[in-house]
Amino acid sequence: MDSSSLLPSQWSDLPLDILELISDRLDHDSSDTIHLLCLRSVCATWRLSLPLSNKNNRLSKFPKYLPFWSSSSSSSGFFTLKQSNIYKLEAPLNPRTCLVKLQETTPGIMRVLDLFSNDRICFLPENFPSKIDLQEFHVRLVRRTYRMEYANNGGGAVPCFWSLHSDKVVILSSGEDSAIIAIHSGGKLGFLKSGNDEKWKILDNSWNVIYEDIMLYKDNRCIVVDDKGKTVIYDVDFKVSDLAEGLVGGGGHKKHLVECSGGEVFLVDKYVKTVWCKSDISKSVVEFRVYNLKREEKRWEEVRDLGDVALFIGDDCSFSVQNPAGDLAGGFIFYSDYRNGGRSRGICSDGDGVFNVDMQGDFVFSIKPNYFGP
Repeated sequence: MDSSSLLPSQWSDLPLDILELISDRLDHDSSDTIHLLCLRSVCATWRLSLPLSNKNNRLSKFPKYLPFWSSSSSSSGFFTLKQSNIYKLEAPLNPRTCLVKLQETTPGIMRVLDLFSNDRICFLPENFPSKIDLQEFHVRLVRRTYRMEYANNGGGAVPCFWSLHSDKVVILSSGEDSAIIAIHSGGKLGFLKSGNDEKWKILDNSWNVIYEDIMLYKDNRCIVVDDKGKTVIYDVDFKVSDLAEGLVGGGGHKKHLVECSGGEVFLVDKYVKTVWCKSDISKSVVEFRVYNLKREEKRWEEVRDLGDVALFIGDDCSFSVQNPAGDLAGGFIFYSDYRNGGRSRGICSDGDGVFNVDMQGDFVFSIKPNYFGP
């Protein structure tokens, strides 16, 4: 046997046509730039051969400027669609992991956002790296989120009942068909399809229905829940099916949808209660109840034990992480907490809370655990 055949293969010698096939397959399977960055980080030859662009980015299916909700000529503003991604970073020699939320401003350049909101973190900790070496970290995409921001280009005043932004946005895609579905204007559900007639339409304009959360489910469907817990599912053709009846009594103050591993769907119901202390000073207390979707029975079943799963409840999306490492383990719900005067913009906020599902108790932590990144 030729001794040269025993030498390890050199990735840099991979034929260019095979490398392009890998890149095209990656484009087809994912719209995440991080995957392209990981592929390009293998060697210098690959970095020179592969362009830092993603032909399958879902934002490219829609114009740069989206029309405003209202068709009134008095409003000449528009929406811009923004994407951010939540990643789990793991170092091979470090058992602790880190969650970061990034928004790509230019190809390969990321902006760090607050994990629970879309606020930019302007002042990063001194030990936070300015560059993340993808050869030293295993990077996994946890959740992709979208939001719309309004920009007024000098037109007339916008009626106060129209939303100027939407944090509840999903993009459905099936073949050549793509659509944006968003919750706006007091809980109404609107959609916009890519193509020639790009105008917002209302899916359900019932006066007594207020939608509170929306979640992408298996790429080409979305699940929507209203303020009473009634849940439906839409496909890319906007065909709707019932998933679950509402909660008894309507439940709490705010509903959130979370997808867990294996496709399980959780409903996290948030209650804000007022209690009186010994000093006769009122204090608000946050409580959560978690429900698991029973699809065959079309109902929500309460869950008292999350096991090794931690839930994260944000303004624009909610997600789960299984068997989290670090200071806090599974069985907790992490959320944005506005009870202490709101969140501090541009810094590590002191308004984040954690709820223990087993103990049914909550507290606000002033310093984020290392698990949350910056």
